[in-house]
Amino acid sequence: MLLSKLQAIQRRETLTDAAMAARLGIARSTWTEVRNGRLPLSSKVQMAAARAFPELLGDLLTSVSTGRQEGAA
Repeated sequence: MLLSKLQAIQRRETLTDAAMAARLGIARSTWTEVRNGRLPLSSKVQMAAARAFPELLGDLLTSVSTGRQEGAA
């Protein structure tokens, strides 16, 4: 769910992959791999997302409280 919200933000703000990665403080290639489902949305990226986009903090807290990390099997 957090990943889909990040993708929606990227579309809404018309951010390139490079710009989105910069907002998250990660490499463009990492964001591309996460966005395409080839890498899980790590806790580091989740925390960066909450810092960059405070409206996602609730989603992050829900993820932590349920023990479910997006992208994990």
